[in-house]
Amino acid sequence: MKLISLVNILVFNGVALILAVLVYDDRLWRLSYFRSEGFTPTTAYYPFFYITSATNGSTYIAGLLTVDWLQVIIVVTAVVDALIAYGIIRAPRHSAPAPNV
Repeated sequence: MKLISLVNILVFNGVALILAVLVYDDRLWRLSYFRSEGFTPTTAYYPFFYITSATNGSTYIAGLLTVDWLQVIIVVTAVVDALIAYGIIRAPRHSAPAPNV
């Protein structure tokens, strides 16, 4: 049972890591796009949200409140890992079966 739970943790964390890298790359791509167009991006972070705005001289692009999927992935991964670890710790120990009387 413990081996299966550990495999579950590793698979889930692997998928979460891949998703986190993709989300982070998307964020970097957006910032580099603003820079390539001559804008200066500014990002304001909040718990589970962020706002990216850009300026170029007198031109201002207002940012929209956006879900920060990187923070969501990290929190969900931590909660799932904690629940699986709790299940492993609290799992009953296998012992010899009780004799039939």
